[in-house]
Amino acid sequence: MNKAGLEQNLWQRMTQPWTWVTILGFAAPFIVLRTWIFWKEGMTHPLTRVGAVLVPIFISICFAWIAPMAWRYTSDDRPRAGIVRGAFQSLLVNSVVVLLFVETDVLLIDMSHPVKLHDFWAAAAGNGILLIPFMTLVGFFIATGEVGEDERKLAEVQSKSAQDRALQHQLSPHVLFNALNGLAELVRQDPDAAERGILDLADLYRMVLDNGRLAWVPLSEEVRLVERFLAVERLRLGNRLHVIWEWDEELNGVMVPPLMLQPLVENAIKHGFSQRVETSTIYIVCKKVLGDVEVRVENQGEIIVNSGRKGVGLQNLTERLQLHFPGQSSVIMECEDGWTRAGFRIETKALGVAQ
Repeated sequence: MNKAGLEQNLWQRMTQPWTWVTILGFAAPFIVLRTWIFWKEGMTHPLTRVGAVLVPIFISICFAWIAPMAWRYTSDDRPRAGIVRGAFQSLLVNSVVVLLFVETDVLLIDMSHPVKLHDFWAAAAGNGILLIPFMTLVGFFIATGEVGEDERKLAEVQSKSAQDRALQHQLSPHVLFNALNGLAELVRQDPDAAERGILDLADLYRMVLDNGRLAWVPLSEEVRLVERFLAVERLRLGNRLHVIWEWDEELNGVMVPPLMLQPLVENAIKHGFSQRVETSTIYIVCKKVLGDVEVRVENQGEIIVNSGRKGVGLQNLTERLQLHFPGQSSVIMECEDGWTRAGFRIETKALGVAQ
């Protein structure tokens, strides 16, 4: 770990509440003991009393923060120094730290009771023999644990990324397959429309591939892809397809995994026209609802809900929501008064959106 990484690591330690709880919990008994000893010895100077509290806290900080950092500095991309280099760095840093807080403690005590020079060196030797090896060992175990935790998190990220890629690759051929089926109907009926549809399909699939290379895309890009998909579908369905957008444009910049909206629209068209021969209306909705960002698609016609089986698109959507937003998202699937609503909700805090 280089200097920049070490600074970032230190900042992470300083901003984690549990490290402060550990530091204060470790220092508390020593604060009580030192305060009682100073009171018994008649050390009444205010700064001496302050030292009774601050020095144990400083020692605890050295154990929790400084000791591990001496092991993690490598000046390169390695996460932790080797045993020989790490031990040397740790012993050197810890020796300086121990001398520093012994000097500080002696100066504060000297304000109440004069301290002789040999007493200072005796205190430095005693604390050094006890604390320097202990800090070195504690720093080693903390640094090793952190490296293991970093590797575990990296493996989780890589696994999640691979799983998401697999789900995207599962969906992309599915989009192409359904679009080709629709265009096949036009080849004999309207060759010119079929030709336009093939060109639109090429643009659609290019967008699918481009977005598939990205981990996150803005919702505005999802809208563009769906508009291209609808252009392909209109060649097959003509004026029978009526789409109404109820879209909060303030949410266009919200970043989501790609191909979250298109499966909902495709599913709505599939089920909306399977039960109707006349015009079918589809609503595409995006808005904030009670601390969530809700995206849903409504279509005329009801499907069987809770059948225990979902289409490829909706099953894919459910798995990807669980992958990226576990416990922070939900799938919407309901039928009421001749309409089907399908979509998802994601907590605004998970998306970095103000409520």
